[in-house]
Formats: sequence, structure tokens, C-alpha cells
Amino acid sequence: MGYVLTTNDTHAPLVRCSDVEGLFADPPTPPREELVLYECAPLDALRDAVSAPAGTRVGDLWIMISLKGDRAYDWTYDLVDVVILQQRPSPDAPGLVDLIVEAGVRPPEWDFGDLSASRQEQLHFELFGPDTADRANAADADASYGSCAAIPRLFARRPDRRWGELRLVGCEPDAPLLAPERTGYVGTRLLALDRTGRVMAERGLGLCVRGAEPSTLGGDLCDVTVDARVRDRPPAAFESVWRLWRDDRAAAPNEWAPLTGNLRREWLQLTRKTAGADVRGGEYHLDGRFVTDAQGLHCAIGEAVNGPGGYYGQCWHSLGDCLDGGFGAVPPFTLVWHDYDVAHRALTGDRLSNDTPYLQAVVERLESWGVTVVRQ
Repeated sequence: MGYVLTTNDTHAPLVRCSDVEGLFADPPTPPREELVLYECAPLDALRDAVSAPAGTRVGDLWIMISLKGDRAYDWTYDLVDVVILQQRPSPDAPGLVDLIVEAGVRPPEWDFGDLSASRQEQLHFELFGPDTADRANAADADASYGSCAAIPRLFARRPDRRWGELRLVGCEPDAPLLAPERTGYVGTRLLALDRTGRVMAERGLGLCVRGAEPSTLGGDLCDVTVDARVRDRPPAAFESVWRLWRDDRAAAPNEWAPLTGNLRREWLQLTRKTAGADVRGGEYHLDGRFVTDAQGLHCAIGEAVNGPGGYYGQCWHSLGDCLDGGFGAVPPFTLVWHDYDVAHRALTGDRLSNDTPYLQAVVERLESWGVTVVRQ
């Protein structure tokens, strides 16, 4: 797997390397804190937990914040291993409750700084379950755990635990990153390349160079040690998925099939977002044997339309974008869905926020755009 570090502003290459040791890592477990969720309207699993005895464990939640009704999609907080300590009626909001919970708090990559009390009064907080990895489309997922009016301690200052050591393996010794005049903090973009040179993923990376030594790869190369802060650091489990793409394993059908959950989501993130010229008409065949969740559904649609590793949306919303053109096939065309019953059985509980079954919504979207869906 090859990597390129570029500048944030001009995207000029700073260094190329063969590997980045330490890139894949699970986030550290945050310390436990006590929070109060004021004027909470709990739903689903959170509502069930509120009705249970004190000390009930809810699991992981995440919070989306709205400012004057507008959602800040990349301003989200994670609550790790939430335990409800106490619930009480909200004195100023009949029918709602104040929840005292214990959880680890994982803040977002950025924030608005210190928020005044008046500014916090303009905020609204939505709670979601752990299954909505596609947070931008959380409103269309059946994972809402309710909402609340205020969580004052949420914005407390916490130590930044995202800094760590990385090792850039196999760098050219004359790379601009290693120039003597380049000292201190450097803001960069880290591009991960597959074997064809395609950028398959990228991350924001702030770093300080700590030293260089002869590379373990030999030759005139060097290995560079940096202190780095990775934006949206990929967890350890993602390394195997990235390596599948590095090795061009996506050249064969259904390479995603053995993956589950978040690994299928990551596969969708890495799929090739480009296709040839738009083609109208024709017949495409969807292999439905492995469509056991919503992510598998979109993996299979992408491969049906654009071949192994192909992309044709990764959720209900982006499917509509693809149907509008620019992704290799535009209606009218025919989609022959083999083993449709596999998806029909597996996706029974998956629904949009309006309670429409997810599979039904996808088929209806296809058909409304002029796709003939043949179920087999």
C-alpha cells in the first residue's frame, strides 16, 4: 500500500512512503463522567432503559447537535458505554425527563470553542444508536434514541487523546517534508493509494517530525518518526479491508461478502466512485446471496451495475444521486435481482425514519426512476 502526504493548501507532495505504521488504531477508552440530559424525550432502547432499574446499561450512543434548527453533521459527540444512574421528571417540561447518566465522552475532531450560556440555549441534541455509521443520513435511519434540550457538561474541556506516534516507512531522504527549514507543526493530507495509483482514502494529518533513520526496506530510503494527530483515524479492524483494496482483490465479485457491519461500510467508502459514460437501457444482474444487511445491499447493487468493487450509492440517499446520472448507468434499465428472498428475510427490521421498510424503500426508489426490478 502506498501513501502520499501533501500540503493542505496547494496539495503539493511532501513525502511518499510504502507504509504508515500506527495509522490503524482503535480510539482510547475515555474516562467515565457524569452527565445530565435535560428535558429528554427518550425513544427505542433508551426509553426501555429509562423504565428499567437504576444502573441499566444502554451501550454506546452518539449525539448530533443542531444550532437554530440546522444540523451540524460533523459536530457529533460519542457517549461510550452509557449507564443510566437516575431519571426524574423535568420540572419545566411536563412529560419529559432529566436523565443522569455515566459515560465516557469522545468529543468531535473540532468544536466551536467556549460556548456561552445563551449560545447553548440555541442548541438541540438528538441521540442515536451505534448502528448509524452514516451520520449524515441519520434522519433516515431507524436508530433515533430521542432528543433533549441541554447537556451542559458535554462541552467541558478534555485532554486531546488523538496524538500519537506514526512511522512513515520507506521515504525518500530528499522529500520536502524533511527539508531543514520545515520545522514544527505541519498540516497535511494523507492519501492512501491502491496498486493502480488511485486515491482510495484520505485523512487529515497534523504532524511534527521527530527523526529519521535508515529504512528497514534498505537502499537509500529512510523511515521517519512523527508525532501526529489523525482526523477520523481508521480503527484497527479497517486495516484488513484497506489491504484487500491495495492488493486489488476487488477485481473479483463478492470480495466484500465475508465482511460484516462496519467493515462493509468501510468497503463502500473505498469503492470506485467513477464509472464510464452513462448508459441507458440494458440488463444488470444482482447477486443477492450475500445481501444480509443494508450495507451488503449497496455493495451488491454497486457490483451489479459497475462490476466488482463498483459503486452505485452507499445508502438510500446516494442511490438517488447515482440514478440521476454520472455513475455508469441511468434509467431506464432492468435489474434482475437473484435470490431476492435473502434480502427480504434479512432486512425485515431495517426501516427509514418514516417506518418504511428499507428494502421496500430502495426498490420503490429504483422503480420510481424507471428501473424494472425483476425479483428471482
